[in-house]
Amino acid sequence: MTAYDLSEFRSTVKLVVWDLDETFWGGTLSEGGITVRPENVALVRRLAERGIVSSICSKNDFEQAKKALEEIGIWDYFVFPHIDWTPKGQAIRSMIADMGLRDENVLFLDDNPMNLEEAAFFNEQIMCVDGRRALSGLLDLPQLAGKDDRELSRLAQYRVNEAKHREQVQGDLSNEEFLRQSDIRLSHIYDIDGNWERVLELINRTNQLNFTKKRVETPEAEAELREMLAMPGAHAALIHVTDRFGDYGLVGFYLIVKRASGARLEHFAFSCRTLNMGVEQYVYDCLERPVLKIAEPVASGLDAAAPVDWVREVVQGEDDATAPDRRLCLVGGCDLLQMAFYCGANRDEFVNIVRNGMVVRYDDVGFILADREDPSITGYRNRLEMWSRDEMRAFDAALGQADVVILSLYQSAAGQNFFTFGGAEFGGRHLMHVPAQAMRTILAGENAAWFAKNFYYRRYTLEEKLTLIRKAYDRVLSLVRPRTPVILIGASEVGARADRSLEIRQGFNALGREYASERAQVVLADPAEIMAPEDVVDADHFTRIGYFKLAQFINDAAAQGQGTPADQTEDVRNAQDFQQAV
Repeated sequence: MTAYDLSEFRSTVKLVVWDLDETFWGGTLSEGGITVRPENVALVRRLAERGIVSSICSKNDFEQAKKALEEIGIWDYFVFPHIDWTPKGQAIRSMIADMGLRDENVLFLDDNPMNLEEAAFFNEQIMCVDGRRALSGLLDLPQLAGKDDRELSRLAQYRVNEAKHREQVQGDLSNEEFLRQSDIRLSHIYDIDGNWERVLELINRTNQLNFTKKRVETPEAEAELREMLAMPGAHAALIHVTDRFGDYGLVGFYLIVKRASGARLEHFAFSCRTLNMGVEQYVYDCLERPVLKIAEPVASGLDAAAPVDWVREVVQGEDDATAPDRRLCLVGGCDLLQMAFYCGANRDEFVNIVRNGMVVRYDDVGFILADREDPSITGYRNRLEMWSRDEMRAFDAALGQADVVILSLYQSAAGQNFFTFGGAEFGGRHLMHVPAQAMRTILAGENAAWFAKNFYYRRYTLEEKLTLIRKAYDRVLSLVRPRTPVILIGASEVGARADRSLEIRQGFNALGREYASERAQVVLADPAEIMAPEDVVDADHFTRIGYFKLAQFINDAAAQGQGTPADQTEDVRNAQDFQQAV
């Protein structure tokens, strides 16, 4: 298909593939210089903020092109770039397959008509446009409207996939070998009624690996789900996973409806603690790949390049792994669940979740420092999804019972949306870090005026935020037993986008280093000292091996810093007294 007018676009665009010379920029890189086109640089950024990712297919020297794009400050916005001297048609086809997309959702921009014809020959449904045209009109087309993704979550997801793909292409099978030697065991649990609360939790709280995102958040919706489970042809199960490191618990749920015309999945949701293990692909294949309408975005596709043959299906209870005896208390982002199960199955988890479409952050100094005795917080939760008094009290109790405490509070240093609220005095009594997505949601709704009246914005400097984090550390130490190791997870100073927040990351790590040096039971887990650069996917996420190395470090620190349970009788008695007090 030859190039055609922008008005002829027929499909939603999920990926824009850019030629470089005389398209993205003016001039030819290999022939003496280029001229930056600021409007195209801005266009790539605007598309990313709409959840539409960009890639490159250009006949150029890779390192030379990368350097030029880095100097422009736009390199990190491109994923799966193909920059060499090979033909473009098949290269684009491979790129689309590697990204798990369809050619009908791809737009290719190139100034050479022959390249456009070649791309259309190998990708019949691709949309092609002459790159010499003015491209500003792209943003006005409904096919490129996308959806609000100013946090660039979709770009980050594709960067994760790109890193995995790059390892495979380079012949580095260490991640797969790691999965194979992990002895991953999976069982289907059919007692839905006996695990009803976990079913609802997986449906409503999981997001990254929730492929349908059909929430069940009202009594009416819950009744409809029970009716569907009782339908003829409906089959459902929870997924239980263990490996030689420990027990992941019930990490997945599916509901499949089988008819003579075929089978379809009504629910297919997994916890992010099994991300990158291949569990969701394995289950989907076991179900014989029924019809599934995927609600994007998801962090992992279901079209694996090869069968997931490193997962072994067992009857529940068969050959169970033995988890460490220690009890963990974990605070941070949900990605840390990928690390935590290597530390032990007995865990109190206070990790970020999505509730009613809003992110609730527990890696918030406000969650640790807010007044537990003030009942007014309960009233605020009626209009804004946030942590509750019960959760704060549960956290305090968990600290008193923990054998190891793991804190990941970097986002309290990097965050900007700090507010105070509640109490009788002007300015509020409690502190809260409101995620940007939650702010957009509430300001666009009927509670916008209420939020503006009751929440007071705090323009904290980095030093002020670090002071709050130190206070949060102090409070945690005041509640744990004297010999309980407290692990502070540091921030990565390398990886995609790390340079944009390097001062914050360095300041946060300096605080953790200083704090740990002053207290024997506190240890800083610095990713730079624990992992290799290739273990870092982006500034805030690691490969599965990276999380495993982090867990090994924590296990070693716990073993060196903690007495035996028999030595801790008095500590346990003190913890029980504290729990009764709260």
